[in-house]
Amino acid sequence: MTTSLTTPTTTTADAADGRPARSAGSRLLPIAGGALIVGSLLYVTGMATSPPQDSMDNADYIAALGRDESRTALSAMLLHYGNMALALAWLAAPALVRGRRGGTTTIVGALLSAIGLVSVTGMVMYDYWTGAIGRMLDPGTALSLFEDVSGSPAVAVAGTLTLFGLLGPLVVYAGLARAGVTSWWLFAPAVAALGASMSMAFSPLPFAAFAVVGAVPTVVIGLRMIQRSRAEATTA
Repeated sequence: MTTSLTTPTTTTADAADGRPARSAGSRLLPIAGGALIVGSLLYVTGMATSPPQDSMDNADYIAALGRDESRTALSAMLLHYGNMALALAWLAAPALVRGRRGGTTTIVGALLSAIGLVSVTGMVMYDYWTGAIGRMLDPGTALSLFEDVSGSPAVAVAGTLTLFGLLGPLVVYAGLARAGVTSWWLFAPAVAALGASMSMAFSPLPFAAFAVVGAVPTVVIGLRMIQRSRAEATTA
């Protein structure tokens, strides 16, 4: 017995106005563009609401998260969902590329971004636990427990993967610029924000300002996704 497979064809009857229907994937492009913008906003807000800490020492980090339970929870939630929105949205970036030039680079960057930022969402969830041990345990016990968990090889692997969340978007910018979708100037705010954040100890408001600068290229690409979707909708 044989099975006959037919390939569906697109006709003008697919759409009420006689134009070919757009694919479901193409209709996801503006959603991804919006997610890049909203995710950036959530991330900036999450940084701004992060509990301030006296130093970068683990003991001060634990004390900061345990000092204000509601602020810790709010910041963690904003950072968690902000990074999640960005991770998923970056996967749509290759759809902006037409032709082979820059396509592979953009795909690699999109995958790195997704893996890295999804890893960040998981790491952020530790803030709830860290805040809890800072409130419920004496400082010495809390520090010992925190360092025991953070020293786990599995946690180290996850922490290393989060670096892809920094590298991936830069690779996407390079791919899209090479493809002629965006300009190379998008590197400037991204690199400036990254360099500034690495030059000083964490402080909520300055780091939120760095995040605003770093979000400029992400928002530009999000808007480009929305524009591309609208342009294709008018010509489909």
